[in-house]
Amino acid sequence: MNFVNEYALLFAVALPVVAIVGIQVYLFVSGERDTLLVPGLNRYPSVEYGKDAGPVAMQVVPAAFSKAATTTEPSNDEMERQTA
Repeated sequence: MNFVNEYALLFAVALPVVAIVGIQVYLFVSGERDTLLVPGLNRYPSVEYGKDAGPVAMQVVPAAFSKAATTTEPSNDEMERQTA
């Protein structure tokens, strides 16, 4: 019985790994190159910091909200007054 338990655990651990590798191989064979499930051995694109990084937002303006949108009373306000 111990023999069956050991192989059942091996099967339970190996089955998801085999399924992901199988999907990976299927995607690769069907033509997918950069959108596979497991990341490839390619390097990640670098992020440049400094003056040559691109345009920078100099001034940030906060969003404007109307008074009506921020001071509305709840829809159940009258019901709360009646129950109190």
